[in-house]
Amino acid sequence: MSAPVIDIEGLTVEARLADRSQVILHELDLEVGQGEVIGVVGESGSGKTTLVRSLVGLLDKNVKVVDGSVSLHGNRVLAPGLDKTKAVRGREVGVVFQDSARSLDPLFKVKTQLKEVLAAHRGDLSRAEMTDRMTEVLRRMKVGDPARVLDSYPHHLSGGLAQRVAIALALVTGPRVVLADECTTALDVTTQAEVVALFRELVDDSQVALVFVTHNILLAADICDRVVVMYAGQAVETGPTGRVLRAPHHPYTTGLLESVPGWGGADTFQGIPGSAPRVSTDTVGCRFADRCPYAAADCRAADVPWSIAPDAGGYRCLHPLALAGRSEPC
Repeated sequence: MSAPVIDIEGLTVEARLADRSQVILHELDLEVGQGEVIGVVGESGSGKTTLVRSLVGLLDKNVKVVDGSVSLHGNRVLAPGLDKTKAVRGREVGVVFQDSARSLDPLFKVKTQLKEVLAAHRGDLSRAEMTDRMTEVLRRMKVGDPARVLDSYPHHLSGGLAQRVAIALALVTGPRVVLADECTTALDVTTQAEVVALFRELVDDSQVALVFVTHNILLAADICDRVVVMYAGQAVETGPTGRVLRAPHHPYTTGLLESVPGWGGADTFQGIPGSAPRVSTDTVGCRFADRCPYAAADCRAADVPWSIAPDAGGYRCLHPLALAGRSEPC
């Protein structure tokens, strides 16, 4: 892979609570190349949204980056005591949030909102150029009547069309990086598939780097070149999407797959028992140990190191499933 567009090294983010510090992200490493789609998957509370909000400087006041760094095109934009994300947010990095209602102001027409984004980040464009760009981005989103949509208020649009407009808001400035944070969750299955196809076409045509955050591992299978499986603030497995889904190394990844109805032709599916732990600065051992059917004494004795997989991915497990050839709990 050529020089990464996004380079995250050891990113650690903590939230200051009344009586302790809670670790939300822990030593996360991730590179995203030009024209690459990286899927970030995991349960609610795994740190996916905090990752997105960190990259664009939208963390809550009690949440801080305490270690590691984020670089964009080789320039460091985020580290402890350093935050240059405002300079790249909007123009270099576009964000699509989970619910279009969070992105669209119900009091203003679509054209007003798109113009506001362009005026803030692309002041070099004339009014005519702005209109052309707004129309063009809506056409790329497969909007059949851009003029009508531009003159509409958000509540005049269907859920799927409103989400396409929200995506257009993130794309209208021509960013090199797009962060899609659970942006298909509120859509029906058919519209989800259409939005995923639009993202794939965008990446192929424009060579943007796309970070696609989802709890739906099936969607990740459809669009992503590589996946990062997160649990309790840590990356527990990474690798090419096909390999991770066919032969996962980490038991948590297996649990996510087994919770999908009909995955692999199975007649039944099962959830992962228990819930993710709240991680503090003194938490030790594998964070999945209490829910893992393969956990042994060594899993709880010390923090689990990161291991490199043969396909250049990696995993955080002392007893990796695929490498051990194990199909039943020990």
